[in-house]
Formats: sequence, C-alpha cells, structure tokens
Amino acid sequence: MDLHKAIGRAAMIAASGLILSACGTTQMNMINVQNSTAKTLGLGSSDEITIANIQYGQKNALGGQEVKYDATTGKGRHFRCTVFMIPGLTPINPATYNDWECHPR
Repeated sequence: MDLHKAIGRAAMIAASGLILSACGTTQMNMINVQNSTAKTLGLGSSDEITIANIQYGQKNALGGQEVKYDATTGKGRHFRCTVFMIPGLTPINPATYNDWECHPR
C-alpha cells in the first residue's frame, strides 16, 4: 500500500514539473528590445538608446501582454514606446514581439 502511495506521489510531482516546464518565458530580452527600438526610431546603433521605466500590462488569455517603456536617445530625445510581447511556448523558446511603436514625449 505504501509503495502505491509513493509511486502516485512521484507521478504527481513529475506531472506537475512537466506542466510547469511547459510555461513559456515572459522575460524581455533587453538586447532585442534595444535593437528593435533603435530600428523603429531610425538610429544606426542600439548603443544610442537607453531603456527605462518598463511597465508590464495585463496578460491576455494566451499569456501575451503589452509592455510600455521609455527610450532616450544619445542626443537626449525622449520617447514613450509600446510593444506586444508573446511568451515562447517553452522555456527554451524566446518571447516574440509585435507592433513596435514609439512616440515623442
């Protein structure tokens, strides 16, 4: 009887771990964000961009969410940017980004 309980618990723990490992990552790849922001603003290099004040919006049913942040260029121009972030399907898959927009502040 104890062996069956131990096997059942082990199976539940393994199943829980498998389910949790299938959750995608929602971490922003800051290198990707800087590169894409620089392209959106028409800059030659992402070294000219500083990202600050990152705010994550409410997640939708599929885990996607709007992310807002402030971007400042090397020349001191300030922009308010938004992007829609979709998590990867597994922890190995990176998040993808859609609908980049930046507006002067």
